[in-house]
Amino acid sequence: MADGKQTFERHCAVCHGIDGGGGRGPRLNRPHLSHAPDDAALRTVISEGLQPTMPDAWFLNDQEVANVAAYVRSLGTVPAEPLRGNPARGATVYAKSACATCHILAGEGIGFGPDLTQVGERRSPSHIRKVVLNPASALPENFLLVKIVTSSDKIVLGIRLNEDTFTIQLKDATGRNYSFRKHDLKELQKLPGETPMPSYQGVLSEGDLDDLVAFLAASRGSS
Repeated sequence: MADGKQTFERHCAVCHGIDGGGGRGPRLNRPHLSHAPDDAALRTVISEGLQPTMPDAWFLNDQEVANVAAYVRSLGTVPAEPLRGNPARGATVYAKSACATCHILAGEGIGFGPDLTQVGERRSPSHIRKVVLNPASALPENFLLVKIVTSSDKIVLGIRLNEDTFTIQLKDATGRNYSFRKHDLKELQKLPGETPMPSYQGVLSEGDLDDLVAFLAASRGSS
């Protein structure tokens, strides 16, 4: 795995991120990879690539491919941590905090923020706690909050979905998608490092925070 880490950082991190968090290529620090449901498939993807976006690794021998595959699998493994809270009480905290107004969990809610259905598989309890207290501390690499003022003075605050030279697409807090032509706008303000999610520092008691973290850490989707 140590050899695989070195090879990954040398050849794969340029697209997939130094910690597998994604970039030009998809995020790999998750337990389920759509093109690699098992280890054999993962080794095949690494060695043969995925055309037209991912090149083959012709320069790696079988052992090096296996090493990289082992390291990639490790990226999706969340270390076990002791939990102080109660998941059942955490479900109540989740509901009272109106988390479903921005997040989907088990098919319920609005998908403005990240889907939390499998967050317990993707993130450690300490990471979940950190984000609840300081949401801007762990924004995805390509995340961008944008404020737009239209020609009719309508203000739209949303997350950028896509952008090119002439247009920009956003999703607002209700889950509605927008597409704008840039030359029609009065204002287009990009807000890097900002997030619409409020901090719950001082909002939740320590007990409620422990319970919420326990609830989210137990969210692992269907097997």
